[in-house]
Amino acid sequence: MNGPFFRTIFVCIVLNALPLFGQQQPEGARQGIQHRLLLEDESRGRMHYVDTSDPAKHWEIVFPARYRDYQLIGQNRLLMNNLSGYSEYDLNSRKLLKEFKDPRFAGTQSARRLPDGRTLLGCNAVLDPKKDPKKSGIKFFELDKDDKLLRTAVFPELDTLRLFRLSQKGNLLFGSHDKVVEADLDGHVIRQFRVEGGKHMYQVLERPDGHLLAAGGYGAFVVELDPQGKVVRKWGGLPPLDKLGAAVSKAEPPGPKDMGYHFFAGFQVLKNGHLVVTNWTGHGANDSVKGHQVLEFDADGNLLWSWHDPALAGTIHGVIVLDDLDTARFNDDTSGVLGPAR
Repeated sequence: MNGPFFRTIFVCIVLNALPLFGQQQPEGARQGIQHRLLLEDESRGRMHYVDTSDPAKHWEIVFPARYRDYQLIGQNRLLMNNLSGYSEYDLNSRKLLKEFKDPRFAGTQSARRLPDGRTLLGCNAVLDPKKDPKKSGIKFFELDKDDKLLRTAVFPELDTLRLFRLSQKGNLLFGSHDKVVEADLDGHVIRQFRVEGGKHMYQVLERPDGHLLAAGGYGAFVVELDPQGKVVRKWGGLPPLDKLGAAVSKAEPPGPKDMGYHFFAGFQVLKNGHLVVTNWTGHGANDSVKGHQVLEFDADGNLLWSWHDPALAGTIHGVIVLDDLDTARFNDDTSGVLGPAR
């Protein structure tokens, strides 16, 4: 009972196990999809550069606190929000080049540089600390190229800002709880839509046709809305829960079980129409084991690829796919697709 018999048993076991191993990555990953990525690591407070074709090229920038927003502003510089303003880092040396802080801007969550040098800051801010120290609203500040305050917009009825982006007309696009909001820098809400299943709506972009793309936070989806707020399509998503937190349906959520959909945060639309989105899984440094950290969907909602390395990185809530981007140029996403500013 040795030799050929045991070799035959071993081969049978391996062949039967291969389909199980194949389920650990979407089909596209096995077809050789590769990316160069900047990944904003919330739980470990750093930015990772990842080249999926050559792990030896990995590097990271360690931040003094947990930051949220990120932008390529030209000259190989990376703009980040800090807790009361913004910071600029050099992508070549990975060193801090500039740090701007002001107590007036405490609670800064998001920062965007404009092509003319102005900077916009979005903050969760206590509006009246004497009257109600726990009640916050959302404030936006416009700074000139010398960081002098030009304008303030206050939205007392809204709170829980994560990221904001700009529309093609220069309006503010952001989420507040389960709402997607478009507003201007004079403090006027232009339109807002409630998104069914959304919780802590995270990022909003405008497509050239005026449709909005929005990450649904704990809903674990990205949704496309037409100009009237009607859902056109959806990527990802979890089954509805009852009041006790149990799934209403026993059906599995869309997508492979081992992806661990939890909280869809920052995302990017690629030139080919694919959607790359981060799947944040908790504040703990090791919560990244709970689900794949970055996901790529095609335009029809099919999951093509994922990235998951919990030993290297904590929970990811922001991504820049660098594949065809020039970091020496100023980039923005007002067209819906990240690229050089027009």
